[in-house]
Amino acid sequence: MLLLVGLSVWARSAWAEDEVHRQVTVAVLRDAPPYSYQTPDGTWQGLAVELWNLVAAELHLDPQFVGMDRGEMIDAVAAGRARFGVGPVAITEQRLQRVDFSAPIDVSGVAIAVPYVPRGAWHMVGDTLFSLAFLKLTGALLGLLMIVGTLFWIAERSRNPDFAGRRIHGWGSGVWLSIVTMTTVGYGDKAPRTFGGRAVAAFWMFLSIILISIFTGTVATLLTTERLGPRVAGLEDLDSARVACISASAGLQLLQERRMHCQQFSTLPEALQALVDKRADALVHDRALLAWALKERPDLEIKVLPGTLLPEYYAFAMRPDEPLRRQMNVAIARTLDSPRWAQFRFVYLGNQADHH
Repeated sequence: MLLLVGLSVWARSAWAEDEVHRQVTVAVLRDAPPYSYQTPDGTWQGLAVELWNLVAAELHLDPQFVGMDRGEMIDAVAAGRARFGVGPVAITEQRLQRVDFSAPIDVSGVAIAVPYVPRGAWHMVGDTLFSLAFLKLTGALLGLLMIVGTLFWIAERSRNPDFAGRRIHGWGSGVWLSIVTMTTVGYGDKAPRTFGGRAVAAFWMFLSIILISIFTGTVATLLTTERLGPRVAGLEDLDSARVACISASAGLQLLQERRMHCQQFSTLPEALQALVDKRADALVHDRALLAWALKERPDLEIKVLPGTLLPEYYAFAMRPDEPLRRQMNVAIARTLDSPRWAQFRFVYLGNQADHH
């Protein structure tokens, strides 16, 4: 009799414990395809959701999905309002101070997306002529011409009639002489006659050879074929560009660590639209999410630059004291090696399914 009572108590206790484990609240990162997103009928889909469903079935869990943003998800898991967090959530040092993570479920990385608008020769020339570098170089050259012209005028005004007369006329003649000397035109209408004027002319001739070389080289650089591409070609160009990022993302964290400013947007479509509207020169975000978004919107003239700024390891978020961590990691490893998971990757990523 005592044995039956003991078995009954144990069964009720095991059933209650199973119920606690079976019904769990799962925070799902909203609007983050191809990993997690909600269809119009309210169904959650995506690579991370599909993997979670396979793992949950193996662990006999009954998830109650709740859509959240990244920051909201980490807060919910840390505070116990959600037991797990599912989506493209990267393992970072900052997040590890608040929550724990399962074994990685996928590997991606932070990349740069830029507007791709091919420009013709006239656009290229126009961009060069009005670029800040060209305007600075031209301004410096004009200033130097005026300084040398003033030196010509001071040296020649007392003994050379070409530089005499009204002050503005004589100074103008000095500037004209500095221009024709630098360009080696040599009209011969004006020439220095004093020792001081000829000394200035000799110095200016030698200096002009160097200046013309620098000017020609700079203009040639600005007119290279690279100018046909985006203004941002890599991480080093972000300092002088208008950069967009997504709030509470690994891209934002990377920029903050490098002390770079960015315009924060709540969703990826908003940030992509900023690129299209030319309100931003570059978008720093997860490569897989960018690839999916551009696959869904082939009309957007945006491309993702090659290379990865920061590798990201995605995982399920959980509290540090989660008792199912080990069982979940075993289930994740078993699922990732299964043919069914390979089929899911092909469905969501197509030919990129093998490029982890």
